[in-house]
Amino acid sequence: MNINKDLIKNKLYQSVKNMIQLGWRSGQIKIGYDELEKLSRKGEKGFIIIASDIAQRTKRHIFKVFNGDCFQLFTKEELGSFLGKKTIGVIFVKENKFGLKLKNLIKQFLQLEGGSGSCQ
Repeated sequence: MNINKDLIKNKLYQSVKNMIQLGWRSGQIKIGYDELEKLSRKGEKGFIIIASDIAQRTKRHIFKVFNGDCFQLFTKEELGSFLGKKTIGVIFVKENKFGLKLKNLIKQFLQLEGGSGSCQ
């Protein structure tokens, strides 16, 4: 049985993109450093997605306020285009049923991509 890896990867990419868009419309996703800082202070549980082309200095600032699961994928322009913005550097996803489903899709996508998606 021959499975086309690229086809599966593209489907997972679309699924992740659609879930991010759905989460944004439903309020399950918050964008930007300021929102992340606010939610971290409140003790909100969740994970973040940061752009792969984000500056190291910005990344250090993010890790000063957030200590949790982190995935690094997509560019700032890609994340922005998903949500109708110009660029987005960081996305916070609440840890609930929606968040766990999105996290699972991201892990599957990264596994096929061959990268770790590590934020370090």
